[in-house]
Amino acid sequence: MKKPKILVVIEYIGENGNSTAYYWSQIIKKLNINYHVVLISPENKESLKFSKLYNVDSRLVKVGEHNKNSLISRLLGQIKQTKAFIYEIKKEVNNCQLVFTGTNPIVTMVFLSFFKKIKKFKWLVLVHDIFPNNLVPAGFIKKGSLLYKILNYFSFLLYSSPDRLISIGRDMTLLLEEKIKKGNVVFIPNWASTDKNKPENKNKNEIILNLGWEDYIVFQFFGNMGRLQGLPNLMKAIKSVNNEKARFLFIGSGSEASYIKTIIKEINIECNYEKAFFYGYLDLNKNNMGLNACDVSFVSLAEKMYGLGVPSKAYFSMAVGKPLLYIGDENSELDILLSEYDIGWKCKPGYSDKLALLIDNITDEYICSSMNKNPRKLLIDNFSEDIILGRIEDVVISTI
Repeated sequence: MKKPKILVVIEYIGENGNSTAYYWSQIIKKLNINYHVVLISPENKESLKFSKLYNVDSRLVKVGEHNKNSLISRLLGQIKQTKAFIYEIKKEVNNCQLVFTGTNPIVTMVFLSFFKKIKKFKWLVLVHDIFPNNLVPAGFIKKGSLLYKILNYFSFLLYSSPDRLISIGRDMTLLLEEKIKKGNVVFIPNWASTDKNKPENKNKNEIILNLGWEDYIVFQFFGNMGRLQGLPNLMKAIKSVNNEKARFLFIGSGSEASYIKTIIKEINIECNYEKAFFYGYLDLNKNNMGLNACDVSFVSLAEKMYGLGVPSKAYFSMAVGKPLLYIGDENSELDILLSEYDIGWKCKPGYSDKLALLIDNITDEYICSSMNKNPRKLLIDNFSEDIILGRIEDVVISTI
């Protein structure tokens, strides 16, 4: 019997890429069991490897490099990429049962919203961020400006075009429903693999041993160091932490990496000991080692990020059994999660003094007693890969 055909159009793919690429890789592997998946994505080492390894019918397009930290360069790069996508989409869309995409690149989503009026195909979108709202905390545009109002009206038309939207946060769901005024949004949270991400003894961790931090309480920032992570607030708080048993480790890369290195140098000179350390980029095959190199995992977002994103690092940290210290807006997805379950602590962004005091108290709590928080069990019971992928497939079935 011929399998229903699903056209998946995405910017990132590959199990050794970023978290978005990883998530899409697992979704495609799941769908490829019962459906004929046709993947349209940029051609690179990871996409070629993934397509070959899992026998995915792929249309990989050649696209040029662009600077993701420059709005103009990123826009031009997305336009070129979308042109390449369009050529392949037009060839495949007539005989497919569903087009499944993300929200990036936004230019591709714009094209599909117009193209859908002509071809009338079924369209499912996995939402990782919301345009133009995501431009506000990034500092590209001011909320309430004329340009924002124009783009916001345009985005109403854009997000109303798909047949279904999958939201990764309850705050994001509310924001989308406010924007499009129709009930086609389904909330399905992020997840993490408990097979690939496993707890390890911190005091046997290579990074911790090299630093000589076995007897300290280590707080770690892991992953993307971008402008939306609220890093100035976090660094200001670390400067004010008084407990000399607290240590701070930064693993990852991004546009704010140079800033972090500069502030860490200032912090260490000021306190006259190695209070913080910048490890930098970690090979992807060592992610489990990196995630386990701490007692507490920082998950930080800038102010005004309500509804605009749910950091995947929270779920990967939960998978290795690390409690979370979340810095983010009230009633955001992780704020709600930490209110529901005893898996960590939280603090509003912009309150560096309160955050510093909280870190001091958490350090004392660790020293005085063993932690009884169990984030890994919570993840296994509620956010495991099998559970969430099953829910995504259910939405695919109902949309077709």
